[in-house]
Amino acid sequence: MKNSNQKAHFHNVLCLGGAEGMERNMEALARELRCGIDITCGAYYYHKDENVLLKGVALAERIQKFCGAFLQGNIYGMEDAEYQKFQAFVIGVLEDYLEAAKERDLVYMLDTLDHGLRELVDIYEGPKEEGNE
Repeated sequence: MKNSNQKAHFHNVLCLGGAEGMERNMEALARELRCGIDITCGAYYYHKDENVLLKGVALAERIQKFCGAFLQGNIYGMEDAEYQKFQAFVIGVLEDYLEAAKERDLVYMLDTLDHGLRELVDIYEGPKEEGNE
């Protein structure tokens, strides 16, 4: 899902196909998760704050809600094959998150939050541009 065209396509399908209230809820969750990811990963990268696991696990409820919405069936109107690939990506992110927490693996948690979950958050939030934070 690294392809920006694919992310833009998923964003259009999800935002245009979903209910307006759900879209606002997902946008709010995306903002909260982006903030949590930025704080958790930034604190480690810039200050070597090793509370990554604790902070990552604290995001569990929001991650569950956010990712769970993508797995409620193809309510966004995607093509079946496209939805299956997207669903597999979401499940992969959740599995990585659970495994990182279970194994208490700081690096795995950082990678899952900063590269897996952020891909999903970027669907609603879009990547931040350098110098515009």
